[in-house]
Order: sequence, then structure tokens, then C-alpha cells
Amino acid sequence: MNLTLATRKDGDHIIIEASGRLVAGESCAQLRDLVKRLAADGGRSFVLNMAGVSYMDSSGLGLLLSIYSTLLHQGGNVKLVSIADRVKDLFKMTKLTEVFQIYEDENRALAAGHQQ
Repeated sequence: MNLTLATRKDGDHIIIEASGRLVAGESCAQLRDLVKRLAADGGRSFVLNMAGVSYMDSSGLGLLLSIYSTLLHQGGNVKLVSIADRVKDLFKMTKLTEVFQIYEDENRALAAGHQQ
């Protein structure tokens, strides 16, 4: 299954809904290019809804770290929401749960953003 991406805005937040597999190659390039374009247009606060991401490899994980680092240096942030258990286990094994802000759903991520 290819990666499909949809975007929408909620106030200052850009929500990206991802579905499919986030793996080396085209899917990583799609997400990287989308975030790069949105950040160039002034986007700084991103919520990545991963409810539909069924699988992610090390390239997908590396891409998320790159996005996080880039946005952080530009004064922005990225929150991850609705991560499937299989993918969440990867975050736990690599201790990236200590790096990323991870929320159970979009409402909690957006509420946390409004409190900052």
C-alpha cells in the first residue's frame, strides 16, 4: 500500500493525515517534500496523524527525526498522534518516545498546542 497524505488546518496547526506504509523510497520522499513545502509557506506547527500508517521502517523513522530537527531549528514543532501499536513499539525500542510529543488523538495534541 502506497502512502497517501491529506492536509488541513486547525488554527495555526497544519494537520497531516498519513495512511499506508512509511518506508524508504517514494513514501518518505512524499512526506519530506510536503512538509518542506508547507514549512516554506510559513507552516511551523504540525500534527502528524499516523492512524492509517500500518508499517514504518528505519528510513521512515529517520525521516521523522529529520522533520523534527528541521522544524525545531525553524522555531516550529511536530506532534505525532494515533500511532498504531506496531509502530509505537518501534518508537519505544528506539527511545524516541522521549524525543517526540506523542498523543492518543488530534484533540489532545491540539489542546496541548493551545496551552503553550
